[in-house]
Amino acid sequence: MCSIIGINGFNAKNDLFEMLNVLSYRGPDAKGVYSCGKVYKNECADEIPESDFMLAHNLLSIVGNNETQPIQSANITLVANAEIYNYDSLIKEFELTNIKTDSDCEIILKLIEKFYENDLKSAVLKTIELLDGDYAFSVTDNKDYMVIRDKVGVKPLYYAKDEGKFAFASESKALKQINLTDIQSLNPRKAIINDEIITIREEYLRYESDDDYQKLKDELKQAIMQATIKRIKGLDRVSLLFSAGVDSTLIAVLLKEFGIDTTLYTVGTENSQDLKFAKKVACDISLPLKTRIIDKEIIEENFVKTLNIIEDNNLMKIGVGMTIYLTSQLAKEDNHKVILSGQGADELFAGYNRYRKKYNTPSDLIDELTHDLNNMYHVNLERDDKATMANSVELRVPFLDKQVIETATKIPIKYLLHSEEDSIRKHLLRDVAYELGVPNYIAYRPKKAAQYGTGIDKVIKKKIIKQDYYKRILEKY
Repeated sequence: MCSIIGINGFNAKNDLFEMLNVLSYRGPDAKGVYSCGKVYKNECADEIPESDFMLAHNLLSIVGNNETQPIQSANITLVANAEIYNYDSLIKEFELTNIKTDSDCEIILKLIEKFYENDLKSAVLKTIELLDGDYAFSVTDNKDYMVIRDKVGVKPLYYAKDEGKFAFASESKALKQINLTDIQSLNPRKAIINDEIITIREEYLRYESDDDYQKLKDELKQAIMQATIKRIKGLDRVSLLFSAGVDSTLIAVLLKEFGIDTTLYTVGTENSQDLKFAKKVACDISLPLKTRIIDKEIIEENFVKTLNIIEDNNLMKIGVGMTIYLTSQLAKEDNHKVILSGQGADELFAGYNRYRKKYNTPSDLIDELTHDLNNMYHVNLERDDKATMANSVELRVPFLDKQVIETATKIPIKYLLHSEEDSIRKHLLRDVAYELGVPNYIAYRPKKAAQYGTGIDKVIKKKIIKQDYYKRILEKY
């Protein structure tokens, strides 16, 4: 949706505007700054007073006339990168009648204000217990400030400090821009309060419930349907990162069922698996598909660009990041501002091939699945967010919905993996997908990772990194 930025340090304004400008593509529609207790919207730097603590926001307006941030109420000021899916129900539950904007971010501000009794931390912690959505936000009461993100870490947040300043931002490149080093991704189970990192939540835990297969299947079916509905509310049209695997095809089938104007987007090398299956599936489920053939020249052209976008020299991440970047670029060309993906399903439903190795030691497998869920934010989610937001397109991930995660984390291993040789995996999810209308040949199609299914990884490894020029770039990064 946007970027949030903040800095605490002597004469912060120049640094703040450098960060604001370097992340302008994340929110090209408007910008706002908080300084000296006041909010300045779309003002040039000269009009804003110097301050030792400042907040800023770049706005990507998606639904309605989203409010330029920061937003204020009484003595509370907020900047948020958020999609709050239970916005309407919270307004009704707490009888909030003084809503001034059509931005769902305002509910965060109003709840903090409602719970505020001269203790910002307590008010924020009460508020986040009520939120159903993906968010990263900072809030101040002119005395203290806090920075926090959603529990799984869908929305990114980085921080860094030196002897003279503490700063945070939606992407680490903003912190690099003001010469900060030792940049950290904020663990979603922690928060920042007045430059200090504190623990606010427990990590996710997996366990094996006693619920039978049918009950879990029905519960998961409803959770995925509701998660998808939430993420298209208020939208007339959406795009979908489409690999034609079971995860993205399930979302595609649901989007069609819910009657939203949907376009599928797929990239890949000529004759790649993803392109081949995407064309067949799109035809069979009667949804429009737009594709782009990727060749060595295109991969070379976008290699360094992708490296700088995702800020990671891991070849696998570059392959996935380039796939997402080029796919969301197609969506951007069609003026989409939201793109959905199937990210998260493999960690939740034991989709990766490596999980088979621990089939005979279920407790070890549960530990690995738990670890992967709790660390998904810096392994996959931040990369994916950067890749789509580089095109000013917001990524939404239905499988990482609060209720989907709650259901998935109690599914017994035997309902996901059938043996150490199981090449299909994710069985309960696949049965759900088939029952909801995913074609059989896709519902039970073995997983192919994005970088392999598109053919991009093969070109990178066989033709790109063997060149001295690219070797040197990777070594220096």
